[in-house]
Amino acid sequence: MSSVHFTGVTKRFGAVEALSDLNLHVEEGEFVSLLGPSGSGKSTTLNLLAGLLDADDGEIAIGERVVNDVSPDKRDIAMVFQSYALYPHMTVFENIAFPLRARRRRVPRAEVEERVTAVAAILGVEALLHRYPKELSGGQQQRVALGRAMVRDPKVFLLDEPLSNLDARLRIRMRRDLKALHDRIGSTIIYVTHDQAEAMSMSTRIAVFDKGRLQQFATPFEIYNRPANVFVANFVGEREILLLDGEARIVDDTLQIATANDTLSVGRVPPGAARLTGRRVTFGLRAESLRIAEAGGIEARVTEVEPAGPDIIVFARTLGGLDLACRVDAATRIERGAHIHLAIIPERLLAFDEKGVAIDLH
Repeated sequence: MSSVHFTGVTKRFGAVEALSDLNLHVEEGEFVSLLGPSGSGKSTTLNLLAGLLDADDGEIAIGERVVNDVSPDKRDIAMVFQSYALYPHMTVFENIAFPLRARRRRVPRAEVEERVTAVAAILGVEALLHRYPKELSGGQQQRVALGRAMVRDPKVFLLDEPLSNLDARLRIRMRRDLKALHDRIGSTIIYVTHDQAEAMSMSTRIAVFDKGRLQQFATPFEIYNRPANVFVANFVGEREILLLDGEARIVDDTLQIATANDTLSVGRVPPGAARLTGRRVTFGLRAESLRIAEAGGIEARVTEVEPAGPDIIVFARTLGGLDLACRVDAATRIERGAHIHLAIIPERLLAFDEKGVAIDLH
């Protein structure tokens, strides 16, 4: 395994700057996801590291070795594609063994047998070695593609949306399996995805991209609970975040958010709230940022109730016409039209300045 370093890397396609001045440092043994919408720069980053694209500016290093001018086959990386790209006329054994047999200096047959068998055992496909790809399920094909990458024992694994062709239930299972595999082999993995659930559940750290620029590089906890800006806050999460433009006021030891139509009480003042007073601020509220209170707080009327498995999302409108959403336990009995009281949880309140940059409240 090895570290990966992007220093001031830029990539242009004509007049379009697909990646702008990227500085990203991945440590040895990390599982790092490159996350973002289509066209954000994540796949460009992966292709630059793989050597499939050349950087216009900056430096790319794998370990201590600068690889800008090194051909893809000499970078000691292994790539797993979205399509798996298995050879249909080869057995599972032959597909996994292919990188060992394709090299100029062939690996001895006994060593090939040993390495393929060992990798197959790790991935749980040892009983499938004599089958062909058409005889495998999508999850099994994905494991074989991983095995073909693993058998080379590369310095870095590059995974380009390898789960996107699987059904939803199998994707969840494979996320867990990939994480367990990483824990077992300890290799450096760089994983491209547009699915934030994949990134959140598997990664050591996540690099969030938008419009060719790195927005934040942090742990899943920090990405979700301490987003660097409005884009990250709105992109990461099951639902769009509610953004409120307003003025922060501290009245009788209570933080209040004064919007154009309503004034919302946050209750206990967060430690960093003094930074907000007298400023126009954009506040961010997720469904889990609110709870239903016995009394007091924010008065609202329920407009919709949406079951979400173990939870219910309650949509409600305040007296001033502001629409809010609250996540509650599925056992909660609540109906459309009900009058409720909502309370903002101070620890889950987000705030952003006029440029959309996060203001630390904690």
